[in-house]
Amino acid sequence: MKASKVSLRGSARSMRGAAILFVALFAVGAVWMGVHAQAVSKVVSSDSSGGSSAEKNIPPRPAPACCGYPFPRSTDAEIADPDVHIVHYEDSHVMFLEVANPPGLHVRMHGHPYTSIFTHDSTTGPKDPNAAPPPAAGVNALLDPSSGYNNMAGSNAAAPAGMKWPTCNSSAPQAPHQGPYDSDLAPNHFYRIEVLHQEGADFQTHWKEWYPEMAEPEKPVKELNPAQGMGPNFSEQWPYPIAYDSITAAPNNYKLLFEDGKMRFIEVTIRPGETTPMHGNPYPTVYVYSSISGDPSKVTETYLDPNSPLNGQGGGHSGPPKLYNLTVPMCGTTAAQGPHRIHNGLSVPVHYYRVEYKRIDGDGLAANWRKWYPWMQYMQFMR
Repeated sequence: MKASKVSLRGSARSMRGAAILFVALFAVGAVWMGVHAQAVSKVVSSDSSGGSSAEKNIPPRPAPACCGYPFPRSTDAEIADPDVHIVHYEDSHVMFLEVANPPGLHVRMHGHPYTSIFTHDSTTGPKDPNAAPPPAAGVNALLDPSSGYNNMAGSNAAAPAGMKWPTCNSSAPQAPHQGPYDSDLAPNHFYRIEVLHQEGADFQTHWKEWYPEMAEPEKPVKELNPAQGMGPNFSEQWPYPIAYDSITAAPNNYKLLFEDGKMRFIEVTIRPGETTPMHGNPYPTVYVYSSISGDPSKVTETYLDPNSPLNGQGGGHSGPPKLYNLTVPMCGTTAAQGPHRIHNGLSVPVHYYRVEYKRIDGDGLAANWRKWYPWMQYMQFMR
């Protein structure tokens, strides 16, 4: 699987760094006009292939839109408002976006042509009594109020037992809309995983075609040996050696696709008949399922400490969106998991994604968002 780079979607980190740099250089009252190229966000007439677009730089969609979605490519979120919808990773199967909507920002008209999983670890908090009034027009507007694609028909998954976060939900494609306008104390901040191909049970017959790398020979991985000493523990919350972290202990199965100080996005593959090395998952997680491999009872886990409270107990689970006869995507939640092995007794791979939270923002977002996400303070000046 090869990640693609699309120039129009830009580097979110570069944009954020540029915002802070401009503030440092020009200070309060600086002239911001022309800082951010507006051509990227023009809503122009275009079909999904980009063939009739007035904006020639708009690339085609990475995959056909789902479920008869009729709106043009130019309205797709990462094209119409890339400041808010930041693409961190994309390949032919999935697009991973960070959605950053700080208080007072007027989010441009945009839509989502694919099914999605939303992952949440915070709310926008209480209303800000000093919030500026919303713009006079165009707030929370729908491009086509009569469209059936205004109904996201999602299904929700609760947080792991004893935790408030993370949560997740599934969503059908979403028609172009403006906003929402945030007049609360905290940003509307979450992650959105757009599923570019509805694999479902078809994965069982097409996996070699869609993921040829899954049929390639595995690279040898040396099992960890606790008797030889394994170094310090990962953390007080996850009291196991760092060496057990999944991306280190089981590199054939856990592929790191994106990471920053807040989270990491991981692709998980367990091949037919394979048993993973002993490994653990040190962070609370949202699972993202876009394929159905078969009977789940044939996928079994063996824990290093069967009595540990960190064995994934009490997670939540969502169904797929309730439209278009969709069977995926689905999502689930889990707390950190202690070291374990996974055996795939199926004749096809097990395949899913993990959004792992290094930090849960929770109710602290309202008080800390300017410190945690300083670049969000300047977004309104760059539009």
